[in-house]
Amino acid sequence: MKQLFSDKRLLNFHQRVNRLRCFTFIFLILLLVPISVVFYKGFNQFEKDLLTEYQRKTEKITSQLNLKLFKRAVYDNAMSTLTFDYYQHIYNPVNQEVTRIKSPLSTPEYNKRFWGLIGYFQIDQQGQFNSPIWPEKINNTAELTSDDNNATAKKLAIKLYQITSRSKELKALIDDKLSANSEKFQLLTDVPEYLIFYRIIQVNEVNKLQGYVVDIKKYLNSRIERILKIVRFKNAIAVKVQPNIANADNTYFIYESNAQGQEKITQTQKIDSKLNQLIINSQELRWPFKGYKLTYSTSKLELSSAAIYSLSLMLFLMAGIILGSVGFYRIGVKQLKLAEQRLNFVSSVSHELKTPLTSIRMYSEMLKSGMVPSEDYKAEYYEFIHSESERLSRLIDNILQLSKLSQPQHSVDPHYTKLSILTDIIRSKVSSLLVNSDFQLNISSDFEQPEKVLLLVDIDAFSQVVINITDNAVKFFDNKLINDINRQKLDFIFKTDPKNKDQILMEIRDYGNGITAEQQNKIFELFYRGGSELTRSTQGTGIGLALVNELVLAQQGMIEVQRMEPGLSMKMSFKCKS
Repeated sequence: MKQLFSDKRLLNFHQRVNRLRCFTFIFLILLLVPISVVFYKGFNQFEKDLLTEYQRKTEKITSQLNLKLFKRAVYDNAMSTLTFDYYQHIYNPVNQEVTRIKSPLSTPEYNKRFWGLIGYFQIDQQGQFNSPIWPEKINNTAELTSDDNNATAKKLAIKLYQITSRSKELKALIDDKLSANSEKFQLLTDVPEYLIFYRIIQVNEVNKLQGYVVDIKKYLNSRIERILKIVRFKNAIAVKVQPNIANADNTYFIYESNAQGQEKITQTQKIDSKLNQLIINSQELRWPFKGYKLTYSTSKLELSSAAIYSLSLMLFLMAGIILGSVGFYRIGVKQLKLAEQRLNFVSSVSHELKTPLTSIRMYSEMLKSGMVPSEDYKAEYYEFIHSESERLSRLIDNILQLSKLSQPQHSVDPHYTKLSILTDIIRSKVSSLLVNSDFQLNISSDFEQPEKVLLLVDIDAFSQVVINITDNAVKFFDNKLINDINRQKLDFIFKTDPKNKDQILMEIRDYGNGITAEQQNKIFELFYRGGSELTRSTQGTGIGLALVNELVLAQQGMIEVQRMEPGLSMKMSFKCKS
């Protein structure tokens, strides 16, 4: 680690990339770890808060169930003792007459005060049973006959008798002549699935047992369904009603709510196992439903919109940090590559300058000292000095032109120029270079009157583009590998751009070694040269084609490279008018 982060020694490219990768990774970890912890804690806290909210709602449901029927029993304590007879006798002191009217408990509507209420009954000390809904006594032999005026009422009275007769505790009270005094309603629970409320009071100094019967299942089901509609949930909730009676079936309520806020509650004996994945709460009911258990469950908790919004922001932040770190790393690698390319550029420029300068100085010293007596040799040396001087001038021009293009105040000034003039410029600029390298120049055009075709170019920039591409084609032609004089040629082709009829396409085609697919993607990058700087035999600095690309774009044109068999094609499109 000490060597990795030490700046006392010069690092190569791969060491710099490794250092950058290490710094980026540490930076990413230092940012992501605390944010991830906050995200994880926040997500758990949101879920915990939501679970707590649901638990409070389920506790509210249970407490309302516990309280409702207790209040019902308290309210019923105020019921008149006379209402449990089918007929009530009311004395009118004005006319001193006694009027007989039916008990309010005899009406069907009164027996529907709440869902699950079966009806009211009364038993005297002799065990005679009657109900305020039927005027006659009911016993074991009671049955429906065809001449009953109100078969429904009698049927209900018989049902009440059958239910109460199953209670051993009630029978014990009757056997004891109703001696226990209980003016407030008490509860008997020894008849499965029913609650029997009773009180023992005196009516005309005679003890009587009055009460009513409640169907537990119907009452609980109705109350649970009603409370679920009031205590609303966002998620689908399952409520299991579990009695403590042996072999009794459990009842399930499924609460669902759609996007419009409409509730749907269904009752079933079985539910999907998904709704049992998360137990929200489990509570025992109190009096009068002691022994019944309610279990609330759901599949998963859906977070609120505010929680989703907060967590989404944190995820976006984490994604932004990751993308930013990746972008920082890639930019850093590019900068390191650019620095490496600049070092290679300095090396290649030094080589490009040193070699011809050394040769020029050597030949000039030989000529100056008179060591070359032959005129033929002198002419050859003069020609060499001249060609090398031109190559150095082109190199310096390329560097100066590239530096100008990087300055905002510099701009190429294109004008519409005749195609015939451009072809003449091509011949004048590249002919000597091609002839000296035994290359053949071919210029062709699809236009019958090139003097009437105008291209939007800058003369100097166009000339430099042509020279650089030609120099590259000649420089990278490997005579030893190709050994085919017919391929030592360069084609300049002018034609209408098939992609855009308002542009002229200039194609420069060589028949050399060509390039690889990897080189094709990087050929216009600044300082890029294929291969290694240590093993490369060809001259160049890696700025020629980068400058070509910039110059073409500055002339409002487009350039692309296409691999050919054999060779390479440079296609440039320029605006035109005719």
